[in-house]
Amino acid sequence: MRRAVTGNESTRVRDYVKLPRVIRRIDKWSFCAGVGALMTTQYVATSMPEEFWKYYCVCTPLIFVARAAYYRMIRWQYFLYDFCYFANAACLIFHAYAPRNVTLFRSIFAFANGPVLVAIPMWRNSLVFHSVDKVQSVFVHAMPCLLTWCGRWYGHGDDINRLSPMDLDSPALYEGLRDLMVYPIFGYLTWQVLYLIKTELLDMKKLDSDPTLMTSLRWLAGDTKSAQNRMALKLMRHIGFFGEDEMFDAKTVKTKFVFIWIQLTYTIVTFMFIPLMYSSKTAHTAAMAIAFFSCVYNGAVYYIDVFSRKYVERIAMAEEYERKNADLLSGSGADVEDEYRELHFPID
Repeated sequence: MRRAVTGNESTRVRDYVKLPRVIRRIDKWSFCAGVGALMTTQYVATSMPEEFWKYYCVCTPLIFVARAAYYRMIRWQYFLYDFCYFANAACLIFHAYAPRNVTLFRSIFAFANGPVLVAIPMWRNSLVFHSVDKVQSVFVHAMPCLLTWCGRWYGHGDDINRLSPMDLDSPALYEGLRDLMVYPIFGYLTWQVLYLIKTELLDMKKLDSDPTLMTSLRWLAGDTKSAQNRMALKLMRHIGFFGEDEMFDAKTVKTKFVFIWIQLTYTIVTFMFIPLMYSSKTAHTAAMAIAFFSCVYNGAVYYIDVFSRKYVERIAMAEEYERKNADLLSGSGADVEDEYRELHFPID
């Protein structure tokens, strides 16, 4: 493998990928792959929307496997239990086992176009083509919405009820609202219970003993500069639940309660717009366009304001690493300490 990748059986792959020329080559190919994936997705969604579900069902497991391997490497594997992955799994289960179940489709429609779609601007997803991690994040949040857009307005050829508009004077209106709001809330609560069982019971000792394992709660509670953290803390202090000098701590029950409550409120609020999106193709398409534009704009901001500076710094670090470890990279087999571990990861 070393010979095939590096051309020298004595050069480790993890050292080879730190070379400036290799970093540039990988980023160029990643950029091309990201653009190609976007073009392919657009082609399938617009040219054959009734078949988009097949494209989704092929791509999603591959993305999940790749993401799981990468996240396990950087100890972020608990992010894979977040609600967005639960929603994607529900989409896969629907198309595998119950593609004609209108009630289930409406539930995944609510998942995909409610909390998962709104998460794109909320968490500042960025369409950064050369970053596999960022492109995958956009995929996880955007593809369920695009999948349900194709299914809702073009169908799969056997779902007449799903294609029919919701008549405000029809007795079926109650049933539609139940399917689009009540059942999805129960689905969300099911995920929340399972998540708490996993993190607070089954893996509690593992998480307590290893602070390097990252979870959503640890990320949000520790990111004191994020708007979500500051707003939530300000609200908790305003209502007196937190003291003026008290900060979020992912280990405390109080902090866990706050984030569970805020996430539930956020989810219910996003569900309130689902009936309108389900009834109007224009409203549905507009909501998608706004969310997708936000990730494109965030990508532009990243490239102009962040990437141009950090990429030069990253290459400079790689060149310094190459200079210091010239013997190792030339194939001498010398073992050195990895001083530039951050080069394994995408630029933040």
